[in-house]
Amino acid sequence: MELAKQWLQGKGVELGRGAHNPLAPADCISVAPCDGQHYLEEPDLIDYQVYAAEQQRYGKGVAKVDMVAEATALPFADGELDYIASSHVLEHVPDIFTAWLEWGRVLRPGGISFMIVPKRDALVEDSVRPITGLETHIEAFQHKMTPQSLSPGLPWRMHYHVFTLQGLLAALNWFNQQGLGVAWLLESQEESDSNVGNGHTLVLSKQHTLPLLEDSIGQLGAVFQAERYQEAALLARQALSLNFRIHEAWFILAMSQVQLGDSHAAEQSLTQALVLQPKHAEYRDVYQQLLGQPFSYPLSLVDYLALLL
Repeated sequence: MELAKQWLQGKGVELGRGAHNPLAPADCISVAPCDGQHYLEEPDLIDYQVYAAEQQRYGKGVAKVDMVAEATALPFADGELDYIASSHVLEHVPDIFTAWLEWGRVLRPGGISFMIVPKRDALVEDSVRPITGLETHIEAFQHKMTPQSLSPGLPWRMHYHVFTLQGLLAALNWFNQQGLGVAWLLESQEESDSNVGNGHTLVLSKQHTLPLLEDSIGQLGAVFQAERYQEAALLARQALSLNFRIHEAWFILAMSQVQLGDSHAAEQSLTQALVLQPKHAEYRDVYQQLLGQPFSYPLSLVDYLALLL
């Protein structure tokens, strides 16, 4: 995955690494709740055995686990890591905001959180469940919910959440507005991950704080008109890290990325502008020019909206 090669460099960890579909480089530190012998809770050993058998069916063996730990309590010093990678892991964490705080603790300034979360239709069971709303994430954070506190009422380390990329961006916005001592800057996103295609990609960098939304938005148009595209892209990403619903910021980000020669990033940013404004004629025309085909609304979102009727 080219995006992973770009961002996952230096000393880092992958949470819940799978031998059949690794995300981070081979020299990463693999962290999971069980290594086949040692485990955090007894059900983790059963989960490990099931998952190990699944990996072996792919003919790739079983991914070695270097450290046994929770995603919300990592055995690293403050600022020790350059990146944290996770693919189809965050949905197994009841309290995602506590995880993001912990990842911020162990990452250096500018360090990368690279996550892929499953699309709501990646599993048949999830496709008929409601999307996890922001209120649920906030409640889990306020009550510090864990798999232990939810068991035996729910299956062990189940999919506690069903995601859309837009729901994840809303969670990012809320987190960044709380003044928790860690902020996350949007670096990249994919409506469909370019690794397997059954998830959403979100790449964030650790910041101490972000500029005020009005400051970023206030400068954005003038900077873009002055053809300072690198600066315009940064201002747009700073604004979207606080409010992803500003479709004009997505469009300016896309046009800046075109000028900077990153057509893949431009396609992804323009997709988000059109998710918010699907009938916008200019956005649709530019999309047609970039991709040579008309914009189609993401099927997982259309299917979800149909369930609400």
